[in-house]
Amino acid sequence: MKIGIIGRTNVGKSTLFKALTLEEVEIEDRPFTTIEPNKGVGYVTIDCPEKYFNVKCTPHNAPCADGTRFVPINIIDVAGLVEGASEGKGLGNKFLSEIMEADAIIEVIDISGNTDSSGNKTKDFDPAIDIEMVDNEIKKWIASIILRSRYVGKEDIADIIFKNVSGINIKYSTVKEVVKELGIKEINDETAVKMASLMMKKDKPLLVLCNKMDSVQDLDERLRKLREKFDYEFMACSAAAELTIKEAEKNGFIRFKDGKLERIKELSGEQENAIKIIDNIIKKYGSTGVREALNHLVFELKGYKVVFPVEDEKRLTDGFGRILPDAYLVEKDTNPKGVAAKIHSDVAKNYKGAVDCKTGLKVKNDSPVKNGQVLKILV
Repeated sequence: MKIGIIGRTNVGKSTLFKALTLEEVEIEDRPFTTIEPNKGVGYVTIDCPEKYFNVKCTPHNAPCADGTRFVPINIIDVAGLVEGASEGKGLGNKFLSEIMEADAIIEVIDISGNTDSSGNKTKDFDPAIDIEMVDNEIKKWIASIILRSRYVGKEDIADIIFKNVSGINIKYSTVKEVVKELGIKEINDETAVKMASLMMKKDKPLLVLCNKMDSVQDLDERLRKLREKFDYEFMACSAAAELTIKEAEKNGFIRFKDGKLERIKELSGEQENAIKIIDNIIKKYGSTGVREALNHLVFELKGYKVVFPVEDEKRLTDGFGRILPDAYLVEKDTNPKGVAAKIHSDVAKNYKGAVDCKTGLKVKNDSPVKNGQVLKILV
């Protein structure tokens, strides 16, 4: 799975990317810091089944810490979007084609209003302007691709449209659903925009992440106004706070668990002041909001699930004796055979069924797997 991070310039996209991945990226307080997309690996989290089965896992493809499994996903942070991108301005089509590689999107805004549309410092800027611009540019660009379709009433209209939008990773099933739901009979400017909007919602859901939440006193009111104006989901965060925590943990200064910061090493005066600021953010908001946003986008908006396949349903091991070694992120409609295909093409080829290791019962071959399910694949 791939998550794309987009937004205006200088709103904290690169800070969020580094907080999610700890990749070395250029972070500066100036417009257009990111030109080429930054790519890295982030993690969504889920309770490890070791808790339920009272065993200690031996992670292979997904790390485990204190009973929490960290499942990898790809993250891409692309250059700041400018108005007119759908017409080729700024990085234009390059930006839009890069972001369409993603399965879901995080749009970062500066909820404090201290960054204007050009990425410069200001006061009381309305981030709704940014959201509307990004929304319009993406939809106009997809609509322009849909309008390339030449429909003369002889072929299935969905088939005609799919020939064009398949290049931007829109699924055929999504095109069929959209055409049916909207009752599309012809392709024109109005219907193309409607289709573009619904295709994005179904295939590439967008979460607006309101960065710099700790810089405002009326966060709830600001979020309320945005939710009234846009048909998107909004969550708040402090990417800088999350990055500070991650780097302090990486260097062994602190330990962050269950919403609490624990000092492990002696901190300098400057470091202690920084941690106190983070502490206050955690106490006020419960978290930095970064991990929760990523989990919400992947598990709630996209409906993805994590499955733990094993070879021995009694010992919960693979062929190497590792306990609950692998965690696979799968799409919401994935059935047990789809999980087998994730493991290896030969496993899928020889698939004979699956057993739920919690219940000991066989799983229906056409039933979607459950989030957190431990499966024995029969071959």
